[in-house]
Amino acid sequence: MSYQLSGEEQFSEIKEFLAKKWKIIVAVIVIGLLAFYGWRYWQSYKLEKAIESSDRYEQLIAKLDNNNPDSVNELVSFAKDNNTIYSVFANFRAAKFYVEQLKDYAGAEKLLTDTLSKTDSDVIKSISYIRIAKIQYQLEHYQESLATLNKVTEKSWAPVVNDIRGDISVKMNNYDEAVAAYNVALSSSPTQALEQNIKMKLNQAQYLKDKQQAEKAKQEEAAAKEKAKQEAEAKKNAAHENED
Repeated sequence: MSYQLSGEEQFSEIKEFLAKKWKIIVAVIVIGLLAFYGWRYWQSYKLEKAIESSDRYEQLIAKLDNNNPDSVNELVSFAKDNNTIYSVFANFRAAKFYVEQLKDYAGAEKLLTDTLSKTDSDVIKSISYIRIAKIQYQLEHYQESLATLNKVTEKSWAPVVNDIRGDISVKMNNYDEAVAAYNVALSSSPTQALEQNIKMKLNQAQYLKDKQQAEKAKQEEAAAKEKAKQEAEAKKNAAHENED
């Protein structure tokens, strides 16, 4: 047997429900409105800060003077205190100034390392790691540079990463590894300019590899002859001792 409430009974139950729950309903509505307008305010605030940061960044870039080492200080301070993407751009530009004008590679490495904590973008982090690896290469910290290159996750940077790996391997006299790295770089669709540069370095690395292998073979042959000579002399001496 079905039981249905009359319209008056339904209205009465609704009033009773609202009488008991009206505070909760009002609270939910208020929270929803606060969340909505709070989110809009936050988005508006972030946009405003981004515009301000962009303007300030452009002003500081314009103030850079290659003849005045101190002209980069404000840009470095801006990068330290700002929390927008422009702080990353500022660190990139300041690091470039440190390298090209101040020859302060350690300072540039620190600036680039700071960018890693300012972004979650794999693309920007890959750029940072590549630039850090180049600086470590300049400082002759070859193992550190190789370790930094291993942190690059963006496959699109494979030509650049393996080009640097090849350069490092040449400096470490690991010509076999250099040839392998340059070949990987060439097979990773490098730009035309980079491709031509890699090919020249590959030819040089291959020459040094062949030369190194030839010298190694020559040394091994000489060592084998010396060993055979020593063994022959030992047998000869042993024969003389037996005769005596």
